[in-house]
Amino acid sequence: MIAMPIAVVNYFNAVNEHEPGRFLEAFDEQAYVLDMKREFVGGKAIANWSKAEIFEPKVRFEIKDAKEQDNRYIVTVAVDGEFDKTNLPDPLLMKHEFLIADEKIKELHISFP
Repeated sequence: MIAMPIAVVNYFNAVNEHEPGRFLEAFDEQAYVLDMKREFVGGKAIANWSKAEIFEPKVRFEIKDAKEQDNRYIVTVAVDGEFDKTNLPDPLLMKHEFLIADEKIKELHISFP
C-alpha cells in the first residue's frame, strides 16, 4: 500500500474514531462529493451528508487497498456500521477516489469498485 496524504488519513481516522469535526476539517471549503451518483458541494452539504450517511449509522472503514493514479488517491475499503445490510454484499467494498489540493480534499468520488 502507498503512503496517503494527511487529509485522506484524517478522513478515515475521523470516521473510525467518530470525530465529525476532524472529518470536516479534511475537506476544502468548496469540496465536491459524489456519493453513488448523489452530489454534495461545500461544507454545509458535506456536513449534512456525513451526519446522515456516516456518523449516525456509526460507519467504520477497513482499508483493503490504496493506490495513486493520475494524481488521485484511490482507496478501497470494507464498510461496516449500524445500517440495513439487506441485499448488500459481505464484505461491502466501496471505492473512495480523492483529489487533494493544498492538503485538503477537493473532490471525493464514492462508488462500488
